[in-house]
Amino acid sequence: MQDLLLDVRYSLRGLRKAPAFTLVAVLSIALAIGANGFVLAVLHTVVLRPFEVSDPQSLYQIRYGPRMSGSNITTSYPAFQDLRLRNSTFNDLIGLWPYSKAILGGRDGQVELWGVAVSGNYFEALRVQPQIGRLFHSADERGPNSAPQVVLSDDVYRRVFHADPHVVGTTVRLDEQPFTVMGVAAASFHGTERFFWPDYWIPIVNNIGGAEYLHERDQRAVTVIGRLKPGVAPQRATEDLNAIVVQLANEYPATDEAVRVRLIRPGLMGDDGEGIRRFLYGVNVLALLLLAAVSMNLASAFGARVADRSRELALRVGLGAGPLRLVRQLLMEGIGRSRPRWR
Repeated sequence: MQDLLLDVRYSLRGLRKAPAFTLVAVLSIALAIGANGFVLAVLHTVVLRPFEVSDPQSLYQIRYGPRMSGSNITTSYPAFQDLRLRNSTFNDLIGLWPYSKAILGGRDGQVELWGVAVSGNYFEALRVQPQIGRLFHSADERGPNSAPQVVLSDDVYRRVFHADPHVVGTTVRLDEQPFTVMGVAAASFHGTERFFWPDYWIPIVNNIGGAEYLHERDQRAVTVIGRLKPGVAPQRATEDLNAIVVQLANEYPATDEAVRVRLIRPGLMGDDGEGIRRFLYGVNVLALLLLAAVSMNLASAFGARVADRSRELALRVGLGAGPLRLVRQLLMEGIGRSRPRWR
């Protein structure tokens, strides 16, 4: 340990003797490591990080049409209800209406928020617990405009309502429509999209844009996500859903199409994310290659500096330094010089 401390101290002195070389080496390594760190952080956020829900690996989104075809990724609300009732491979299916902007009228004036209208079983299926109050559930839905309730995100709860626990049970207005605050979602829960964190959630039967779509099969705007039953393979669930889609096309030929469906991972703005994942993995490989190139260039520079010190190293060997001792010196001094303490 004493020798190690001497090596470190002399290496630091060596850094001061070659400021230009030290600056170039440090900046090169810092940029390479920073680029890799940034790419890995994005990769973790978009692809690797699981949702803050119970058993996220069992969640799948229904995607209509062949891969990368640009086909509709949504369905109508009546078709979503049919899928819920007829499927046998999911514990439950949840529906999400596209997120939309709303003006919240509250005690501090008007605030612009973005939220999502979801089916009443949304929080039940995701197994999410409230921070305060309670979350609405499927029993609250009894037809169009039957559940004027809203669940706030933790961000809105703190930013707009200043973390006031008495906000639960109060009435707020979203685009002039009254909603009762049922509760606040947990701080770790941000919905089922990677790039969009809702400010609030309301029941889909009380969508701010109106409830006409609840009966129209040609209004395809509902994204469907489900949780597979234990032991059910995605392939089996896909076959079951495709059989139901064919049935619906036969029953409603004017509005429903027999488009094959498949299961994808939710979270990437409704797309299957294949292109995004490939791009991120490719960028990650490029960042690693950049780090390898920088390391090789620095190794060549270090090698040149060591060659210039051949007489010095030969003298140290003559004084009794072993190979391992020399290697440790060179590793410790990095880009400086070392003055070992010989025994």
